[in-house]
Amino acid sequence: MGKKECMQAAYRRLVDGDECAKSGVPRGYVPMLVGSEMERFLVHTKLLRHPSMVALLEMAALEFGYEQEGILKIPCDPGYFSQVVKVISKAK
Repeated sequence: MGKKECMQAAYRRLVDGDECAKSGVPRGYVPMLVGSEMERFLVHTKLLRHPSMVALLEMAALEFGYEQEGILKIPCDPGYFSQVVKVISKAK
């Protein structure tokens, strides 16, 4: 799987051994670590303007501050995050 296949979805949960995880972050995507297990996701930047995503980003700012170093951390359940992003991406 090349970068083209990695970029076709509005978001992607990355797991160990995933070719998208090995090839780096495609242009137009933001890597995020979600939940206490720090599951990795790639989220398209177009989804970041949606009010539900803004709420999750504000929650992250309250929890970790505005000056997070490294990959953006989102303090919510990975299953919930995945559902939110699925709903947002279907609405787009």
